[in-house]
Amino acid sequence: MVRRLFALCLTVMLSLGASIALAGGVELSFVLGMKDGSESSDGVTVMFAVEGADGSETEVFNEHWADQTWSDPFVVDLSDWSGEDITLKLTTDPGVDRNTGWDWILIADAKVVADGQMVYDIGQAVADVAPILSVLFDDEDAETEGLANGASSSPDVGPVGGEAMDKSFMQHVPWDGKVGNTISRYEMSLPAVTAAVEADGKVAATWGQIKGE
Repeated sequence: MVRRLFALCLTVMLSLGASIALAGGVELSFVLGMKDGSESSDGVTVMFAVEGADGSETEVFNEHWADQTWSDPFVVDLSDWSGEDITLKLTTDPGVDRNTGWDWILIADAKVVADGQMVYDIGQAVADVAPILSVLFDDEDAETEGLANGASSSPDVGPVGGEAMDKSFMQHVPWDGKVGNTISRYEMSLPAVTAAVEADGKVAATWGQIKGE
């Protein structure tokens, strides 16, 4: 009887462990919204890319947002870079028409987590003036260090649709005399995450997908 009870408990524990493991991984998450008063804007394109220590760059997110409402959370799987030192590159772009008017894009609750634990709080990094900032003007091939021509990266409580969100910030594109991109970079070390294994022993492969719209 004791052996059966022990075996049953062990089976339940293993099943729960597998479920928890499948919910793990390294993930970037955030929400987007155009600040109230920006109804004349045609939107802003937000891009995230991973820059590896070997000099490689991989775009992992690209979305043009024009609504004065908060998006549902975007979740991007970064597990392919687990155990590596990376630079997360955030670029804001005025869009194909290059119209920079009222481009008040807000990014909120932006963070990188591993197995549900905080790895990097992007919103706090902006508040601490920690990111490496630059601009890339349309008529130039190389980035210019620092911010210029109205570009900014700073905390902004909004609101969006009348609602403020935790640790929101604005990364405004250049607009004063030149048009281009505002770029912020966040250097971080991602913890190694073991591939999740289901109860039947199969490896769950879910990395490399954007989960959320």
